[in-house]
Amino acid sequence: MQRALHLSLRQARWSRSTKASSSSSSVCLLCSLAKRPAQQQPSFRSRRGAGLLEPLITHRRESTTTTTTATHTAPSPEPAPSDPREDLQSALQDLQKHVTNYVNLSRVQLALRNLGQEPGNESVRVAFLPITNNGNGNGTTAVAKKLLKLVLADPLKSTEEWERQLDAHDARQPLLVRIERPQESQEESSGAAIAFAKKTDNLLPEIKVSSPMLNGSNLEILLMEVNPFVALQSTEETPALALEDAVLVPAVDIPTSYNTSAPITTPVHKALLVGNGIMGAASILSLPILEGGNTITAAVNLKKLATEGEDELSGCPFIPVDVDAAGKGLDLFRDSVGNAIQYETLWSQSNVSRVSEWFRTGVSSSEEGTTKVPVRNLIASLLQNARAAIQAEEARLLSSSLNAKVTPQAVAALNQRLSDWAQQAHEELQEQLDIAFTGKRWRKLGWWKLFWRVDDVGMLSSEMLAQRFLPESERSMIYLTGRIQESGITGEENGNGYAMYSGPVLPPPATDDGSRPEVTPELEGRWPTHIPYTRTYLLDKTIPALQALAQKLVVQSVSTSGLSVTLAVLSYISQFGAYESGAVAALGIVWSLRRLQKKWETARDFWEGEIREEGRKAIRASEASIAEVLDRSTKIKEEDVEAEQDLRRAEEIVLRAEDALARLK
Repeated sequence: MQRALHLSLRQARWSRSTKASSSSSSVCLLCSLAKRPAQQQPSFRSRRGAGLLEPLITHRRESTTTTTTATHTAPSPEPAPSDPREDLQSALQDLQKHVTNYVNLSRVQLALRNLGQEPGNESVRVAFLPITNNGNGNGTTAVAKKLLKLVLADPLKSTEEWERQLDAHDARQPLLVRIERPQESQEESSGAAIAFAKKTDNLLPEIKVSSPMLNGSNLEILLMEVNPFVALQSTEETPALALEDAVLVPAVDIPTSYNTSAPITTPVHKALLVGNGIMGAASILSLPILEGGNTITAAVNLKKLATEGEDELSGCPFIPVDVDAAGKGLDLFRDSVGNAIQYETLWSQSNVSRVSEWFRTGVSSSEEGTTKVPVRNLIASLLQNARAAIQAEEARLLSSSLNAKVTPQAVAALNQRLSDWAQQAHEELQEQLDIAFTGKRWRKLGWWKLFWRVDDVGMLSSEMLAQRFLPESERSMIYLTGRIQESGITGEENGNGYAMYSGPVLPPPATDDGSRPEVTPELEGRWPTHIPYTRTYLLDKTIPALQALAQKLVVQSVSTSGLSVTLAVLSYISQFGAYESGAVAALGIVWSLRRLQKKWETARDFWEGEIREEGRKAIRASEASIAEVLDRSTKIKEEDVEAEQDLRRAEEIVLRAEDALARLK
């Protein structure tokens, strides 16, 4: 009875779990895919289900094998395909969030704005950029304005108001041209156009143009001067990438308060570089522009050379045009329809039709709901540049890892060598200085020998210091730094290929007013220079002071002894006894000699202690300098590992974006 009751309770629990799982699986799969990644929810449910139903499944296997087999053999429903547009938008958001070092954020934001719009009706931005190199900005900008007017003008209409506004516009100020129908208002425009218009409201001059062929295409045109040569000279990127950043992401100077301006990046989908005359053609030819580019192209106003020299200019990476001939033909046709043949001839000779064809390619709305070509080109270029930047960073890390063959085991071995060197250096300092201060040369400088060896104090001390002050430790330290260099720890971060070790801190030089700056420079070299610098300091500063003290004490002792003898002689002449006079002389001589002994021995002990202490400081500073280089190499290695992990994540995001772009209509 109890076993039956137990089985009924277990079956009731199994039925409730089955109902809960079935009710949870009734959520719309497309909605769940739209809200969160498709791979996270199934894996979470499988882990959760396995943990809760394991004892129930075991009991079911004991009782009813048929039901268990049927449960496990039931095919799982295939997940519905995800929306490539949403997948691409999610990947670009991850690029914007995690891969900021390898992409242009302004272009990423423009691509995200396009993906948030209706497919086939994305807003497209085209830039007309007259080159202002060699001081010919005004003439080139006038040519760019004429070329823009010719591309947008309707020959079946007379001169419109926007054409007069364009002609009267100041060439030094950027201009925004928006294509829209006459009855459209700002509220009826697309969301991206509204956002851009509000951003530039009352900041940039704006002209609204109605074009029968382009109305409803959600098109924006930016006219501004640009000097790409400054960007090419002030960046370390490749010339093609630097030109792309300077042309496709131009910086518009927006006026702010107090008569100042602030640059604001304005990304575009397509850009047309405009030049004027031979100098403009030379400027265009010096830029890395590929012929027939869909994103960046160039046009140069060469007047008659546009038609007469068409064969000679066929290999040039720009479109030769004659804006004067095209403008003349447009005026003739507007004056009379009978001039249609002359208009057609001048228009064909001006070569402006090639610019107009490039301008209109891909900007019109697509009736099939497919993404516009400029938007696809923008995203493809963005992903291509990101992949190139990732590959360049991978090559740098690979080169760094090949050049720097240091491993954690090698760093540990070098740290052990450094510890052994420090121990041996301290032992050498103690042993060699004990030998030096108990040796024959140091005994020659006893207090009672100063009278005939006072001039040898500097020579004997210098020889002793040069021979006994850590000579072997200095050579071993240089050998150790060579082993560090051999192991692969280089100073690539310094640009010289050698690890640079910090040296002793020097006192800053005094200024003209006698004050000293707060910053204290440090000596740096390919090995620590604390030991030789300390030896030089002791030789130049302490030994001359010891020599001067010895001479001073000898002079004082001789003077005091002479005065005491003179006083004794005077006392003897003054009818004092010989014993009294001799006592005065002896007292003076003994006092002077005692004073000489006491001060000289104190000076010797102080100098000996100073030598030992400075030696210990030099060893500790050298050890710290080498340890700093080893720690820095370990830190750089950890940073390289983190950079590799970031690169792996960046590659995964780029692959997701490329896959979504390939599936995008």
